[in-house]
Amino acid sequence: GIASRPVFVEPNAMILKDGARIMSLTDGTSKMSKSDPSDGSRINVLDPPKLIRDKIKRCKTDTLDGIEWDNPERPEATNLLNIYAAVQPDRTREDILEEVKDLRWGEFKPLLAEAIVNHLEPIQRRYKEVREDPEYLMQILKDGADAANEVANTTLFGTKVAMGFVTPNQD
Repeated sequence: GIASRPVFVEPNAMILKDGARIMSLTDGTSKMSKSDPSDGSRINVLDPPKLIRDKIKRCKTDTLDGIEWDNPERPEATNLLNIYAAVQPDRTREDILEEVKDLRWGEFKPLLAEAIVNHLEPIQRRYKEVREDPEYLMQILKDGADAANEVANTTLFGTKVAMGFVTPNQD
């Protein structure tokens, strides 16, 4: 390192407030987690469309009419609206609320399921393309490893300089 620049820079988290905490499909007060034993509690990135629709159809909701955001008595409503908004980043909360406020769950759930399916489709398609071409996948991994090694070597050298083990003009 150079005296005017720190060797180790503390990273800043890049977490978006909206959609940062998606809750379980089976309990709107618990965080969605891949470690939950119930596969129905979450949407996995590679879930097929039919499975996503089935999970949304079975997810926990309440018996109240209308759908509303941020009512502490209705955590599942807030959670499902947050998911709906997260998979449609070009829409505002107001726009979404206007669309769904008078819907019943039986009307909203298919809309939510299709929004999730549409959001995940290009990701799933790209995953399938990459997995079907082992040479391309290995090249991606090699390129990533090379880039990581370059950064690591630069950081290691800077650390050695900062600790006085080498001078800046050595390699």
